[in-house]
Amino acid sequence: MTNLYPLFSGSSGNCTLVSSSGGAVLVDAGVSCKAIVGALSQISFPPERINGILVTHEHTDHIKGLAVFTKRFRLPVYSSREVLEYLRDGGHVHPDSPLYEIDSPTEVGGMLVTPFDTPHDSVHSLGFRIDTEDGRSIGIATDLGAVTEPVRAGLAGCDLAMLESNYDSAMLQCSAYPYQLKRRISGRRGHLENEECARQLVELAKEGTQRFVLCHLSRENNMPEIAMQTVYAKMAEAGIGAAEFSLQAARRSEPSPAVAL
Repeated sequence: MTNLYPLFSGSSGNCTLVSSSGGAVLVDAGVSCKAIVGALSQISFPPERINGILVTHEHTDHIKGLAVFTKRFRLPVYSSREVLEYLRDGGHVHPDSPLYEIDSPTEVGGMLVTPFDTPHDSVHSLGFRIDTEDGRSIGIATDLGAVTEPVRAGLAGCDLAMLESNYDSAMLQCSAYPYQLKRRISGRRGHLENEECARQLVELAKEGTQRFVLCHLSRENNMPEIAMQTVYAKMAEAGIGAAEFSLQAARRSEPSPAVAL
């Protein structure tokens, strides 16, 4: 069986576990090693079962715990060449942990991981499609300012899509954030707002995806209820009833309910 476990999600730290009958991977390690190990204990998953860590990009909320976690467990790390150089040169990963550039479909723990580019203000940001030996597929795209063609292709046909729904436009514009920060967040290399996320989930639902997880919700400029209601409303407009799909918003500081495939 394939399972997705959103462990932490948001600007304070991101970490997701994907497990299948043959292996497991972490996507990002943006909280402390202690917090990751604690979350894995809560879901009764031994960290020794993890086969590797996929890193989307180099921002702190995605790599904070990477150095200590790789020191403790000596796991291989997979990411773009630019991100791997940043991790190595900055001491963000243990020297004994193998680093693998992932620019094409790569087997990790019996799963086929296919990277795709995401538009974000980093040295090179990736999303991942994970096809398991169980015949299931999971698409993960976080920290992106727009849903581009590579993102659409990466998520198309997945059984489960985990997509950023970072902010509500009205809340952002009314927030106390300075203008330049608002502009960065809402820009094409910033973060994804609720409406665009919802539109993409509608298209995925039309193609057969039935399970959705919203991730990286802003603490200040969003609420889980608002993000989820935006999706439900867009689905209803498209004639897709709530009984035809499952939806949850990943929790910020504790493991969310697992999604089984």
